[in-house]
Amino acid sequence: MAMDESQRARLALEGLSVGDAYGQRFFFPGAVEQADRNTPPPPPWYYTDDTEMAMAIVEVLEHHNAINQDALARKFAERFSNNPGRGYGGGAFKLLKAIDQGADWRQESQAMFGGQGSLGNGGAMRAAPLGAWFAEDVERTIEQARLSAEVTHAHPEGQAGAVAIALAAGWA
Repeated sequence: MAMDESQRARLALEGLSVGDAYGQRFFFPGAVEQADRNTPPPPPWYYTDDTEMAMAIVEVLEHHNAINQDALARKFAERFSNNPGRGYGGGAFKLLKAIDQGADWRQESQAMFGGQGSLGNGGAMRAAPLGAWFAEDVERTIEQARLSAEVTHAHPEGQAGAVAIALAAGWA
């Protein structure tokens, strides 16, 4: 039975969220030693900002069938405002707070890191559902991943990471 775009994206989101929550448990003293013993970290496992933002991407895709950057910026800011304790980094915290207060995401994203924009991995961390959604169209996968990352990562390197992960997820 063939799956539609939404089903594929939600399955990718499910996998992303479990991996995110599992990985988050290794941000404590002794985590490496525990991992070396091949034992899972003790529960509970809480997902982070990466999953929170991936959920926003899926919501925007389900409403627009594509990345609408303005809608995505609003959804990122809304989710941040409702749950700011998910581990957002300093730059993302500042950016999303500004967007939530009405700032234009284009100006805020470009202004990051001295005007070069973020070239970090945040766009990549949330890109798997995009690859699943657009799995049948490589060019759209590339375009939509770049558009999704640009909202928070104006630097081309930050966007390239999102494209790479979306393509890998689409091919999986």
